Amino acid sequence: MSAADAGVDLRARMRALSPAKRELLTARLAEQGLLHYLDGGPERVEPQPNDVTVKQESLWRAHRDGDDGDFHHVGLVCAFAPERAPEDVARALRRAIERHEALRSACLPAPSGGVRVRVDATDDVPVQHVVAPSTEPAQAFREAGQLALRTGRLPFRLDRPPVRFHVVDARPAAVLLTVVAHDIACDRYGLRTVLLPELYGVPVSTSGRLRPRDVAHWQRQSLTAGVIRQQLDRRAGQSPPSALLDLPNSGDRAGARLPVRVDAATGAGLDRLARSSGSSLFAVLLAAWGSVVAEYHDRADVLVGCCTSGRHRPELMGLLADLANTLVVRVPASTSPGGAESIRRTRDALTAAMADGDAPFERVFAAVTGTDAVLDEDIRVRLTLDEADAADALPGCHGVEDVDFGYAKTSLSLELGIRPDRGLAGHLAYRPADVSRDAATQMTALLHTRLASLSRTPG
Repeated sequence: MSAADAGVDLRARMRALSPAKRELLTARLAEQGLLHYLDGGPERVEPQPNDVTVKQESLWRAHRDGDDGDFHHVGLVCAFAPERAPEDVARALRRAIERHEALRSACLPAPSGGVRVRVDATDDVPVQHVVAPSTEPAQAFREAGQLALRTGRLPFRLDRPPVRFHVVDARPAAVLLTVVAHDIACDRYGLRTVLLPELYGVPVSTSGRLRPRDVAHWQRQSLTAGVIRQQLDRRAGQSPPSALLDLPNSGDRAGARLPVRVDAATGAGLDRLARSSGSSLFAVLLAAWGSVVAEYHDRADVLVGCCTSGRHRPELMGLLADLANTLVVRVPASTSPGGAESIRRTRDALTAAMADGDAPFERVFAAVTGTDAVLDEDIRVRLTLDEADAADALPGCHGVEDVDFGYAKTSLSLELGIRPDRGLAGHLAYRPADVSRDAATQMTALLHTRLASLSRTPG
């Protein structure tokens, strides 16, 4: 019998045991390091659970008395060929709303004092139609972006599905769609890689499709006595509070940006260094950024939040929900010429964090800091590396852009992207209320210098 079959068989047998016997067997499996057999990942559960994920609960507790603005909103604008009728776009959108519970789920107080999910009917989710004739596609796109920004700035009520859709008839220039959602419903990755393909007619398999509450049910069970519990304990033990960067926390989320650009020669050198050191480009960038922040603040190391899609399990790839997770990685200051030791230590720390990628950031960071009500913005230093997705290449797509609400995700957030034929570029987003422009400018310059130096390291 394979390990997977053994796990399925054991989980089936466990369900037939009394609660006391299940608890005893769970304890014995934990002693022998075999708890993973009880945790095969999320499965479709019947009857339907009302569970929410840890992130959803954190967001609901922060916003149950009123959405605090658009910081936790995500949005995009996409364009279709003018030959495609707006009614056809609306029908495709209705099918997606029917298929994805995240687009019609509301969060309500539970009798226990927590939060529960109510899934509404598809027809209860409004789709607004706007007629704005235009002869210039670029102008039509800009005006749709302004519409998305205006509607995205309006607060959501979480006791209703927190999503807004506008089908814009800008013919003869274009037909456009704007989507804005609260983070509690879905994330940017899901909008771009799950929702958009469906709207442009790319076939999507529905076999065995998981729902957000199936994932939430699995997460809650595994946090009690399972793999995620083990991951959480490891992550908290490897993230010492002493490595937290102590920056002012004004609560002002307004952001400013400084450009970060890596020329072709430097990018090629960084790729070569990643290969020769058995690392990834992300690990090299993380080592560089973390060491710059640590050295600038005279620290031996620093905890950096690394943003992931949270979809490393294959069964989650097609799920529309907010599954994004932030990994907490301890990054040392550079300690050797060329930074080889820093890269090695960062690579190992990142690998360990990725292996524990199911542990929700909110629980990890709460354990490290001893505080409750944690949100992903509470870690003060972040790194994001986006690779080009296939959204622009979808058949019939005449452009897609994210809605920029003008915030910095945290005090110091390095946001880079890999784009075909354009190399590595992005910006340092920072909060001027927490970090001075002089400090941000100096760290950006140090980062450019560090990356150039690393790119010349002999392979």
